[in-house]
Amino acid sequence: MEPKRVLVVLFEGFNTMDMNGPYEVFRMADNRNAFTVTITAEMEVTRSFEGVQVKRDIALDHNLLGLLGDFDVLVVPGGPTHLVELHAAKMGDFMKLIAAFNELAPEDNTVPKTLLSICTGALFLGYMGIFNGRKCTTHRGAYRSLQKVNMDAAAGQDVAGRVIQARYVDAGSNEYGTRIISSGGVSCGLDASLYVVEIYDGIETAYGVADILEYKWRNAEGFVVAQ
Repeated sequence: MEPKRVLVVLFEGFNTMDMNGPYEVFRMADNRNAFTVTITAEMEVTRSFEGVQVKRDIALDHNLLGLLGDFDVLVVPGGPTHLVELHAAKMGDFMKLIAAFNELAPEDNTVPKTLLSICTGALFLGYMGIFNGRKCTTHRGAYRSLQKVNMDAAAGQDVAGRVIQARYVDAGSNEYGTRIISSGGVSCGLDASLYVVEIYDGIETAYGVADILEYKWRNAEGFVVAQ
């Protein structure tokens, strides 16, 4: 079986653990040849809010938009709310990438695409109305911000996304067949990423990764919408 391809998109000021948590989970699962992980960003080197510098694997530009079909999972980390809001307002290639992935139809109906936001990364999705009519979550300190963003995105023309308290929320698949998953704050990204591992490679693999990480997977605290 071909490994699933994970794309992690970074912006200046991202939260280090929002990236490293999912990255570690998917790389550990790679021991079973289950996943590969690629980092993309607009700059060659992107600095996290904590000062960690990360070099990209592939440039985030219009050329990448044409290659998105090669990836199965897009991970969108968060960061300080004010930096997320500033970056979202630019509506540059970063936001275009998320929008394009959201509208990708799966090449194989048995293997859905997954859009995974981590912590305040949910705000990026909220700005584009991706949570309209769906449940979602984020860092508990950003619940109100995300709910406002969801309401503005719906603008009376759709049902605003509803923020709930959970380690992660699987809101099901959108009209394009892309699965929409959001995680709570920071460490919740580990739980959400392990859940994605379960989706693609089974629960035994997910528990195996959690064991390697010596992490107690809080999967019972996730919320999965019935399909």
